[in-house]
Amino acid sequence: MPRIVSLYLQKLLCIIWVVDLYRLIRYPKAQFIVWKDFWKTWNESSFIRREKFPTIKDKVAIMIAMTDSVYELKLTAMAALGLWMRGWHIIVLTNSPYNVWSHRYFKAFGMNYFIYWDNFDLTPQERKHCREEATTILSQGITFQSLKSLTYRNCRIGSQILSAFSRAFKQGAFDIKDPLVKERIQKMLPKVIEVVYRSERLIEQWKPNMVVLIEANYEVMGPFVDMANHKGVSVVQMVQPYRDDAMIFKRLTPQSRRYHPVSISPSTFTEILQSPWTAEQEADLQEEFIRRYNGKWFLQSRNQPNVHKRDRLELFAQLNLDPTKNVAIVFSHLLWDANLFYGEDLFEDYVDWFIETVRAACGNPGVNWILKLHPANIWKRRRDGDQSELTEEILLREKIGPLPNHVKVVYPNTDISTFSLFEIADYGVTVRGTVGIELPCFGVLTLTAGTGRYSGMRFTNDSTTKMEYLKKLSNIQNLREMSPEQILLAKRYAHALFFRRPWVMRSFKSVFQYLPRGAHPLDHNLLLRASSMQEITKNGDLEKWATWAEDKGKVDYLDA
Repeated sequence: MPRIVSLYLQKLLCIIWVVDLYRLIRYPKAQFIVWKDFWKTWNESSFIRREKFPTIKDKVAIMIAMTDSVYELKLTAMAALGLWMRGWHIIVLTNSPYNVWSHRYFKAFGMNYFIYWDNFDLTPQERKHCREEATTILSQGITFQSLKSLTYRNCRIGSQILSAFSRAFKQGAFDIKDPLVKERIQKMLPKVIEVVYRSERLIEQWKPNMVVLIEANYEVMGPFVDMANHKGVSVVQMVQPYRDDAMIFKRLTPQSRRYHPVSISPSTFTEILQSPWTAEQEADLQEEFIRRYNGKWFLQSRNQPNVHKRDRLELFAQLNLDPTKNVAIVFSHLLWDANLFYGEDLFEDYVDWFIETVRAACGNPGVNWILKLHPANIWKRRRDGDQSELTEEILLREKIGPLPNHVKVVYPNTDISTFSLFEIADYGVTVRGTVGIELPCFGVLTLTAGTGRYSGMRFTNDSTTKMEYLKKLSNIQNLREMSPEQILLAKRYAHALFFRRPWVMRSFKSVFQYLPRGAHPLDHNLLLRASSMQEITKNGDLEKWATWAEDKGKVDYLDA
């Protein structure tokens, strides 16, 4: 047996060396950058590796690390450290033994227990069963909506497939009858069904009490999270909000699964409303709106490069708006990005919503309409090296035609600050975007076309059907204004989201240095700020996160 183990380790090391050599030859500059960062991390975290935290038998946490992103690996290791300090046995789930950077960075922080997704592969007979199941599903005939709502063994798999297509091809809609699309679905569906069985096998074998991850959707993690929920495992998603120095934690339950992680659950909001609203909170919120749009945070400012604040007269002149009419602004979503995960839509998808909303705007000359295209189109496409025409431009040309005078387009590369638009808006339109939280704080009536982050919170104008929504757009100038009570609800929600939901890092620090075009492995990075365990303990940030994570009754992390 020792000889067999020795041969296996030799083979493993040989393959790892080959992987390293291949990457070094193909991406020498990038690999040099990562190696340099790794050794710096290894040296600075040596005090953590010297610690021997006692582990408790019934506290098992699986940390998902199936990525090569240095930043995501470090964020996950940071969260794991907080749990480890409180006696949790940390298991790192990565793709295979050949995901070398996952191993290296977690080992740098003293975590050495790994399991591999590849080891939960199915037998040929089981894969055949998955193909047969897919064939049965497809034989019943599928539409966009039926695929979108498709579940298998308690896991939503159809929306994950569609969203993977959308993100890969930067398209928001697909013709299910298209032969190429059908072929891709036929190939992908059996694989996603396999993921359901592999997820079940992994969870039953390791019996975790908690799973912690960053990405909770798409064709692998989506079914995995649903299966964990079904098996009663506590699942925590961690994402970064607009703030560079913070994270957001949300417990994904069957009830909260389809809420955006950067949101407040109804039960949490009810709890928040029990305390009084103060003048200090009002002042803090107004100051925060300024910070969000004045370049303080890199993550927010990359959506607002080279913009300037304009007053009302300047904006009306620049956009050639009619000063005798009110202003309705449609805040378009990224039409291709993760648009099937959160809430329920009144329309087929964001593309269908965009087209029908623009048509309604064209048909209502009673107000000035502004189509604000999402600014993330710019930096996300530059990062991916995508120089193709915007999907929105294609849709406007092919589906709408020339726009009437009362409808204007503000493109992603505009020099107009979004905050300036807030100040001239009388109405806002979105499906479930962040503007649905921001605009109502200024008394701007905001119409939504789907459920999600804040639907039912009583400060937006929500519709239950497509026809109801479109009818409101056709008569938007006659809708009832927001009441003072609604405005206050919006402010309370925004204040809690901006001030209490973020978990602020003190022991670690995020650093961002994006290239004008393309990406490099450390365009976002996490640095260890603390130099001893005593300092980490004193900071208390990791203790705060881990204490919250242990309480399965808490859906939203809230700072005191």
